[in-house]
Amino acid sequence: MSSVRPVLWAPVALIALLLVGEGLLKAWAVQHLSPGIDRPLVPGVLHLGFTYNTGMAWGLLGSFAVPLAVLRLLVGVGLIGALVVKRVRPALIWPVALIAAGALGNALDGLARGAVVDYLTSPLLDRVSNILSSRPFPIFNLSDVLVCAGVAALLLVSWWRERRAQRQTPSTHPTPFQENL
Repeated sequence: MSSVRPVLWAPVALIALLLVGEGLLKAWAVQHLSPGIDRPLVPGVLHLGFTYNTGMAWGLLGSFAVPLAVLRLLVGVGLIGALVVKRVRPALIWPVALIAAGALGNALDGLARGAVVDYLTSPLLDRVSNILSSRPFPIFNLSDVLVCAGVAALLLVSWWRERRAQRQTPSTHPTPFQENL
């Protein structure tokens, strides 16, 4: 009998589907987009752009494409391993799957091309980023969105669980009425 829960194959299948989709999007971007040319998808919100990114967001670690790809690969494979051997709590399965898919999407691209293909821009995020850092928001891709969505979901689930635990546990702090007794 297998030690893998059948329900965990759904997130692994989602990861595979997202990897195929991201690979196809990146291949399309390489063929049809050019650096410096902006194509609106949702005007003012989401546009198509193009760049090869040898580092991380905002050009961080720009000369470390292969080490970053290996690190992303290890993270993605490790997360899939955790899913398969039942080391992920049920509430965290889907966020972990999104992070794994994003890490693997950029890892495979980095290993195959020596850089990650980025093809999405956001004028809205550019405005916010310019206010905060005087720099436009970096060009990104679906893998980046998946990692961010997975991390946001992890934070949301953690916050929700903490709030629920606080409601179920009586407070150890005295109320204003108990302090005077």
